[in-house]
Amino acid sequence: MFADIIRSANTEHEIYYLLTSYIETVRHSDKSHNRIPEQITRLPLNGIGDVRTRFTLLMLELDKASKSLDDNSCATIKEGMHALGVALNRLSALEQHGKPPH
Repeated sequence: MFADIIRSANTEHEIYYLLTSYIETVRHSDKSHNRIPEQITRLPLNGIGDVRTRFTLLMLELDKASKSLDDNSCATIKEGMHALGVALNRLSALEQHGKPPH
């Protein structure tokens, strides 16, 4: 759901606001407790490079969870990768249309 809303965002401010809301939800969710490291859920976000780094870290976490056959963690991490991936795509699209992200 967050990914769909982020996909329709028209400004970088909206994207970062929505992504921050998503991260705050993850931080307070019992479902994701101890499944996503603090370095990925810390706030504030510090620009597109930070979002890209968090996406990469999530890929590494997915690899670890997959190797340990932790399906619940895999699902939570994939959800996060989807939200961050959509945000990266929108930020890149805005950048290409002359609205540079942070």
